[in-house]
Amino acid sequence: MWTSTADQLALLEAEWRTPTPRFRNLPLIARYHAAVAGEPAYHRLDDQTWADLNGDDLFARLDGTVSRVGQQCLYHRLRSPLADAPALQEFDQAARVLAGPAPRGQALLALRGLTSPESYYLPDLLAGNALPELSWTAAAPALVLLLLATVVGGFWQPALWLGSAALFLLHTVLHFVYRTRIVAGVRPMLQLGSLYNAGRKLARLEVPVAAVGGLGEPLSRLGSIVNKVAFLQFEGQLQSDIAALPWLMLQYVKIVLLLDFIVYHSCRREVELHAAAIRAVYEGVGYVDCALAVAGFRARQVHCAPAFTAETGLRLAGAYNPLVAGCVPNDLAVAAASVLLTGSNMSGKTTFMRTIGLNALLAQTIATCPATAYAGPFRRVVSSINLADNLPEGKSYYFAEAETILGFIRAAEAGAGGYLFILDELFKGTNTVERIAATQAVLAYLQPRSLVVASTHDGELGALLAPAFTEYHFSETVTDTDWYFDYLLKPGPLRTRNAIRLLARAGYPASIVQAAQALSHSLAECGGLNGHVELAETSRVPPLINKDYFGTRDVSASST
Repeated sequence: MWTSTADQLALLEAEWRTPTPRFRNLPLIARYHAAVAGEPAYHRLDDQTWADLNGDDLFARLDGTVSRVGQQCLYHRLRSPLADAPALQEFDQAARVLAGPAPRGQALLALRGLTSPESYYLPDLLAGNALPELSWTAAAPALVLLLLATVVGGFWQPALWLGSAALFLLHTVLHFVYRTRIVAGVRPMLQLGSLYNAGRKLARLEVPVAAVGGLGEPLSRLGSIVNKVAFLQFEGQLQSDIAALPWLMLQYVKIVLLLDFIVYHSCRREVELHAAAIRAVYEGVGYVDCALAVAGFRARQVHCAPAFTAETGLRLAGAYNPLVAGCVPNDLAVAAASVLLTGSNMSGKTTFMRTIGLNALLAQTIATCPATAYAGPFRRVVSSINLADNLPEGKSYYFAEAETILGFIRAAEAGAGGYLFILDELFKGTNTVERIAATQAVLAYLQPRSLVVASTHDGELGALLAPAFTEYHFSETVTDTDWYFDYLLKPGPLRTRNAIRLLARAGYPASIVQAAQALSHSLAECGGLNGHVELAETSRVPPLINKDYFGTRDVSASST
């Protein structure tokens, strides 16, 4: 059904303003990130941190892209923080320019031709050697010439036609044996024409976006490949139009002339020769689509541009988690000290920790912070929030966490640059005394080398870690009839204990509540765990950190 350009633009604008929920094939979207993840980079967000920060949900919230290429580039950008202020300022400027109605409309229309799911396979061409070399492809021209020679020679020596029949049979066998492999190999090339057209339309836009201005030269090189791929696209069009007779005739021609082999061999050489041009156009188109998506996100969310400083602290004002509906904004300002959070479950500790991580991540990827102010240095974001047992390898929760934290320690020791470590209730898989001792030793060790944001239910840690850590807390209000949380960050340690009262409000039997309250008062009167804490304070290195015994989660392997 034909749709006018104005109608198509209206639909694209509506989707840009309010993206509709849609299925996202994340394994395909991640193909570009996987293809380049091994290249040197300042930082790549590891799978654990991506999961801790609800990365897939964050991507879905930001994904107002038009093209499949834009989706892949946005996903990669979110997992590849930069330490390059000029590059981030350039991206910020591109998003501002494309927020304008005229350039935005032109860019949206230029990108609409790259919506086929087949475009997800374009990253397969970026390495330059993605198309495997197939045997017989180099010999195809000689076989074709030999077949034609025997056919022509048969008019003088009919016996040669026996050779023609044998060669035709060989061509047929080769055609059908290699057809599946050739089709799989040329699959991403079928989208080169769409990529080329999108790049040309964007290059004609008169907008001050560096990614657009640099497309001219790689587009001229990509054009030579597109002309050769036109034959493959023509066959696909015949098949999609169910033009049975022309398609069947084409198959016979392809068998006789081994066209699949010849075209594949030629395209493979072109991809190897012009891989850099393909990548430049791919990334240029994806850059524009990312900037469009970020401009749409900014139009929907309260945000600010980050200020990158040489100081070691962090300043946030009105910071919130964009993935939490109605999230209460909070402020945070720390200079040299790290942050220790206390508070009961559901009070907002983990949400606030994710808020800090997301602000740091988005500042260094899309120059857009969900806050009213953000100032801090570049940092590699690494977290330990939602760890789990590794049952296939026979590892308990505690052992898995010990390995993970050891990876953090080694990364900090390497001195490859500042880290932001987000640690939620360390070592909760072991007993109280050893948990406090190990947590105090690890946090005190990490703090001089990084910014640490840690949460705990162990109030004793505040005194043990002062003044290297500044204490903050979240609290709730419990009455005889109700309880509620204000989700506001408050300075200092938590002074109230409401866990047992919450059990009563949840409907626990009175005998359980009374027994728990009695034991709690008894422990408080006799000093509780103070003796054990004194022991922990004098023992700074916990027994669990045995660098020769534990493995490690490598958080710095992708960093330069």
